[in-house]
Amino acid sequence: MGMNWDEHLLLWNEANVKLLDIRHQSLAQGDELRSYKLPSNAFLWVTYGRGRVMLDGVGYAIDGFHLLHGGKGMNLDIISSGDRLEYDLIMYKALLAVPGNRYVDRLLKRSNPFQIQYGFTPHAPLALHSKFEIMEQSWRKLTLLDKLYAKAVLYRFVHECLGQMARQELGVKRVDLVSRATHYIETSYSEAITVQGLAELFGCSSSYLSRLFKKQLGITPNEYLIQVRIGHASRLLTETKASLQEISSSIGYLDVYYFSRVFKKQTGVPPLRYRSLAAQKPVQKNPFNSSEQAIVPRKAHSYNDNYSHYEKEGDLTMYKDLKLSAGAVMLLCMTLLFSGCGASTGFNDSSVAVGSPATAAQEQQHTKKVNHMMGESEIPVNPQRIAVNGLEDIMLALDAPMVHAQSMKGQYLYETLQAKKVPSVYTPGSLNFESILNSKPDLIIANLLASDTESYKQLSKIAPTIVYDRSDWKASIAAIGKALDLEEKAQSVIQDYEEKLLKAKEAIVAKIGADRTLAFIRPSQHDVQLFFPAFSYTSIAYKDLGLTLEPMLASLQDKEEEGAWGIEASLETLPDLTADYLFVTVGGSFDSEVEAQAALKEMNAVEELNAWKSIPAVKQGHVYKMSSRHWMLNGPTADSMKIDDVLAAFDLQ
Repeated sequence: MGMNWDEHLLLWNEANVKLLDIRHQSLAQGDELRSYKLPSNAFLWVTYGRGRVMLDGVGYAIDGFHLLHGGKGMNLDIISSGDRLEYDLIMYKALLAVPGNRYVDRLLKRSNPFQIQYGFTPHAPLALHSKFEIMEQSWRKLTLLDKLYAKAVLYRFVHECLGQMARQELGVKRVDLVSRATHYIETSYSEAITVQGLAELFGCSSSYLSRLFKKQLGITPNEYLIQVRIGHASRLLTETKASLQEISSSIGYLDVYYFSRVFKKQTGVPPLRYRSLAAQKPVQKNPFNSSEQAIVPRKAHSYNDNYSHYEKEGDLTMYKDLKLSAGAVMLLCMTLLFSGCGASTGFNDSSVAVGSPATAAQEQQHTKKVNHMMGESEIPVNPQRIAVNGLEDIMLALDAPMVHAQSMKGQYLYETLQAKKVPSVYTPGSLNFESILNSKPDLIIANLLASDTESYKQLSKIAPTIVYDRSDWKASIAAIGKALDLEEKAQSVIQDYEEKLLKAKEAIVAKIGADRTLAFIRPSQHDVQLFFPAFSYTSIAYKDLGLTLEPMLASLQDKEEEGAWGIEASLETLPDLTADYLFVTVGGSFDSEVEAQAALKEMNAVEELNAWKSIPAVKQGHVYKMSSRHWMLNGPTADSMKIDDVLAAFDLQ
């Protein structure tokens, strides 16, 4: 089959799939289907009969249940050799759910699982067929709710298909990555280990490696590393007289103070207390069964082009199934009781008794309930240590106190965050729970997908967490302003932005008119992304500043689902763009310097193509390059910079 199995699964997970149609056909003996060009990607599900199927010249012998897959444009030939042959075509379309991830884009170009062909006889055909029947029955109904259910069942059908293929070892045999990774951790735990580093070592993505760990072991690579390290530390504490500094260094932690914090998080007691308890009563060498969450420690390092870590090593864990003495349990209860809400009453405050009415009243005075995307949370009043992930633009505009941010060198907010001495961290493709924990936040404000409940749960274990949508920054800044008692500041930011936007639109209309057309694109050497007005990152140019969508893009938009971000097209479509103006963005919002330079070189190569030179706007000199580092994000600063870019393009600044 020639597929890269790891990449195949990763891309199916990253895709947004649209079910287009389900067509049932029956061929009598001797009947043929010749040179049928697949109008979309499709599964061919044969449920009865004998015959032969050809996909682009590759033959498959059919006798009963058989599943084949083909890409759009492939030639399909079917010959029935039994009394009849029954089959169904399940036609679908797949796009990346979130465009702009250059790593995933490259994978898609190299190994597109939606375009390749393969076929096999499933060992458990009824498991597939039961899902197919539910999908088909729902698809035949007329309501949108049933159509949605059919789409959901398509994912279950694909999951069953890929699962059976894996069990039957079709395609490339998968390497046991988990065994290799756990062996490496067990033999190298004293070194600096990161999930990203492990993934690169074994030739996969960090998210895929984490999913494999979770599936096979029930924990993440991070959690496994912490278990190994703290397990060794526990043994050294109970079996040797080594100092904490010696133990800390031997398991990969240079900061003994931080090691003590990590150890206490894992076991519920500090290292020296653990040692004294062990001397009184035998303690298990492995002091815990599993943790809710842990982050792979990495040695602190200075800023570089790829990451912006400014952190000590660390990890995040929670208490679960601890085997502790009565004293340790009491200590754990006291710790849990007095941690969390950020109230002034602390562990050493002897003036308030545990569980007394004064404690509850005081806690009530220092917290408030806030509604947000993930529900309702109780947060501290007037928080002073806010960890932010993805909403830095809004928080800077509010001048809120931040102790953690997501940013990297070259990103548009990086210098501002540095000037304000806000530690800036960026971990590609994931949240850096470790650095968030290190920042000791009393509140976390994050931009998450509504479906990412797991990340929300993990963040909430560190500190109270509230979640908002970055793409609708005006609604989010108003809500955050209310949560932080900065409502007037939030409204002032919105008002200033609206005034700037209105003046810019008036100036643009006065300069070029109200009917000039625009195409906003992102090209590469292989294809081009064509953005529609619904795309939250580029909608400002179309919806807010009054430029009209290019006619060809308008036609393409009519054929897509409402709210589609855009499409990916071949470079051959470029000369068909008749827009008066062409806005071009290159690379991604969080590209490293190396990736950004590679994207610029790629753009230079595109500009040498005849297809590019044939674009009317190119011939007229109406092409303007925009930095993806702020165009592919949203916020008051990012959108203000977008306005400035458009004004500059029309010589209005």
